[in-house]
Amino acid sequence: MTFRGALVLALALSTSPARAAPATKVPEIPFEKYALDNGLEVILHRDPALPLVAVNLWYHVGPVNEPPKRSGFAHLFEHLMFTGSKHVGTGFDKLLESAGATNVNGTTSWDRTNYFETVPREQLELCLWIESDRMGFFLDTLSAGALEVQRGVVKNERRQSYEDAPYGKSSLELLDTLFPQGHPYHGAVIGSMSDLDAAQLSDAEAFFRTYYAPSNATLTLAGDFAPDTAKRWIARYFGPLPKRPRPTVKHPPTPALTSLVRKTVVEPVELSKVSMGWLTPPAYSRETAALELAAAVLAGGKATRLYRRLVVEKKLASEVEADLDPNSLAGIFSVSAVAASGKPAKEVEAAIDAVLVELSAKGPTQAELDRARRRVLFGLMSQLQQLNGPDGESGRAGLLQRLNHYLGDPGHLRQWHASIEAVTRDDVRRVLAAQLDLTRRVIVTTLPEPKGKRP
Repeated sequence: MTFRGALVLALALSTSPARAAPATKVPEIPFEKYALDNGLEVILHRDPALPLVAVNLWYHVGPVNEPPKRSGFAHLFEHLMFTGSKHVGTGFDKLLESAGATNVNGTTSWDRTNYFETVPREQLELCLWIESDRMGFFLDTLSAGALEVQRGVVKNERRQSYEDAPYGKSSLELLDTLFPQGHPYHGAVIGSMSDLDAAQLSDAEAFFRTYYAPSNATLTLAGDFAPDTAKRWIARYFGPLPKRPRPTVKHPPTPALTSLVRKTVVEPVELSKVSMGWLTPPAYSRETAALELAAAVLAGGKATRLYRRLVVEKKLASEVEADLDPNSLAGIFSVSAVAASGKPAKEVEAAIDAVLVELSAKGPTQAELDRARRRVLFGLMSQLQQLNGPDGESGRAGLLQRLNHYLGDPGHLRQWHASIEAVTRDDVRRVLAAQLDLTRRVIVTTLPEPKGKRP
């Protein structure tokens, strides 16, 4: 069955829930969604403005699907998928580069793994052939040697991102404490060293057969292509791949935080840091839009509440951050501040708490909310200027994929935009009070290692 829809984004910055029709609209972004007989979902968005096509392929697998003692396997497999396939061989990157491809990459998040590239329109058929060969004939070239090489690459990446990165160990401590042992979000997406070491070739083969099936993938094209021709090529290269059941994974509800949990991590850094984390509802829940704006009110730029209070007025911190990371099982709302030189972490924490208490009691000012809304909408508008974003989750192709992945509806952007527009000062106050309870959170304090003990 074919579904047609349109993503319409109205750039209107009024803040009243009952408002007049937006004065300005960006052009519609039409899309078509259909499925092959083997279960592969396809989303097509044609834009002939530039002679380019974004190819964006999502496999609906991430750490949320990993079995016990195999953390990091989805990310390890992302690396393996660049090592070759039966008919393409091992020259995947060189072949795409010679065809003029840009932004060739893959990424893994808690809930999905994606592969993407942007190619000249004349090279679309070549790109579809390459991606179909990886989907259908990857195991023909997978070897123990390739697994060992990529295992080493991923372990080194983990060292650079966590073990040897400033505040990297602290960020792991926050995740490990928010999600208990056994939860698929426990630890980092990249996985633990012990689990990476334990991965076997047979594990990789079973993982591919289970999750890298047409029925567990969505292919999105965005750019200058002839839809009928693209459909014919998609049917030619992906249609013959065998249908396999789409895997289902059920998880018990994420355990709620019931108390304040404190952790202290000593690292070879110069400045202390305070990081706080809360568990919030899953992606695109009723509270998500208000939480996005709450993060922007707190630390979305130098005019925000946390920056003004901690950096400008009290000179307690050198930088502040607030972020919402919404995922399928739970969201993570985090607030952090790096202490200014000589300032104690306890004072930084107290100043953050004072801001949170104020906003939970009174909400933001109208000016703060307007500024936060503009920031969020500007970010959304910026994504719409790209066919493929740098992470495969942004840009028009990435947005279509994300909305389809979490909601089953690539056309939900209109409703998402409306939900951002409808957030009021009281909505922000309410979600801060309900979701950012100071008695139910994790606080990780990073303290500098004594200089005499540093390597």
